[in-house]
Amino acid sequence: MARAPILPTNLGDPTGTAAKERQAMAEFGRRIEQCRRAYTDLLGQLQFEEVTVNAKRYTFRTLPAVLMQLLDTTSKLVDEYLGADRVRNWFSIGYVIPAYEKGSAQTWRNLGVQSTEYAATRPTLQSLLLSEPYQARIGLINAREFELMKGLSASVKDKMTQQLTAGLAQGIGPREISKNLTAQAGIEKRRANMIARTEINQALRTARLDETQDASTRLNIRVKVLHISALSPTTRVTHAARSGHLYTVEEERDWYAVDGNAVNCKCTTSEAIVDEKGQPVSKGLVDRLQKAAAAWEEKNGAE
Repeated sequence: MARAPILPTNLGDPTGTAAKERQAMAEFGRRIEQCRRAYTDLLGQLQFEEVTVNAKRYTFRTLPAVLMQLLDTTSKLVDEYLGADRVRNWFSIGYVIPAYEKGSAQTWRNLGVQSTEYAATRPTLQSLLLSEPYQARIGLINAREFELMKGLSASVKDKMTQQLTAGLAQGIGPREISKNLTAQAGIEKRRANMIARTEINQALRTARLDETQDASTRLNIRVKVLHISALSPTTRVTHAARSGHLYTVEEERDWYAVDGNAVNCKCTTSEAIVDEKGQPVSKGLVDRLQKAAAAWEEKNGAE
């Protein structure tokens, strides 16, 4: 007989990734600060001539070819700092892949408890992690994070270069340009923070859905995913409303693919064996989650 799914005990952080998010955000901040310093150092190598007519202005004297060379060197530094290559993608290696592995391990443990068929084909976690389907999925995750870091690096270079060259064209002087570079770095840090808050949790959720789908297809196990909302003060009403309800893997994926549902989301899922009618074998935990969601809605109100 199938046993009840294992659920997280801390609904405020059901994915258990809050600490890793904070670490990633701190690392992003440090690396973007390195990028800012690189552009500030470039600025220090340029030649200006102060010109005063009605107001103080600065004329840019550095040859365009020299500026282009400096920008090219700085561009390479930014790629290095942000890990915009397949080998040194620190964010994928240090945060996203471990989260994916953690989610896979949670599903392995959960399905192993509920399904003897699954336990027989995946007797150890190592047997899952070394399997061909898992390794193929890791390849896709790495490719996604590589493109993401390339995009972040390109954005940082584009915006910082814009601030630099616009300041040169306007003749506002090195001190003011430096202030603009600092302000732009702050904007890029906020974007990086959103990446950290989104990608780590998304990797964990995706891992659970991927392994659930693989088990269902490979072994013909009747299994659905139980949506679990964080039910925190910042939880979106639409996210809280799903908590404690069962969905197919496809339904859960489709929901995350629209309306920015994956962005800054702390929700997770748990696997639940269901009967021929699609109803959970164990309903007690489902009821518990639904009651918690109802209490949250009563306290926080609905839109």
